[in-house]
Parts: sequence; C-alpha cells; structure tokens
Amino acid sequence: MFAVTKSIKFQNKLAKEAIINALKNKSSAMFNEGMILRCFVDVTENSIEIFHVFKNKEYVNKARSSWTNQFWQDIREMGGTVSGLEGACEVEYSSKINLEEFSKIT
Repeated sequence: MFAVTKSIKFQNKLAKEAIINALKNKSSAMFNEGMILRCFVDVTENSIEIFHVFKNKEYVNKARSSWTNQFWQDIREMGGTVSGLEGACEVEYSSKINLEEFSKIT
C-alpha cells in the first residue's frame, strides 16, 4: 500500500470548508482510482491534515494525472500553504473495527 499525507493551512475558515467540500466532491472518482481510505484531521480553525491510503503508487500517479496536482497548485495561488509526505505504508486494523462508524463512498 502507499500513503500520501497533505498539510494545508488556509487563509481563513471559509476557504478551509470550501476546499474540504471540493475534495469530498471528488471522493467517488478517487475511490474508483484506487484510494482505499482518506482521513481529514481538523488541526485548527484554518488548517487540516489529510491522510490518504492507496492500493499502490500506480494508483497515486493515476489520481495525480487526472486532477490533483492542479488542485494543490490552485490552493497555493489562493494564499494557502500545502506540504506533504508520501511513501510505502503498512496498514494495521483492529478486529474490533466497526465499519458503521465510517462514511462509505461508492
């Protein structure tokens, strides 16, 4: 599996909410392109951490080629700061996991 994290600091709370909504509007496409999991971490009123898990790096490259590189550049042009890390990852989960607590995207 392959993980991609993004740290984003916005000019204000409204910009943060708009970007989160835009990302959520792309959820179906991203899950169809190989994303397995995405987690939004609300750090402050105007910043978030986003953690993505993909099946492998090929799926990350496919998602990037379709739209994400331009998306992050647009955020920077609006005055936001975007940084990120990525790499191979190993995912563990509890046998007690309750998938009803997650938002399922189809």
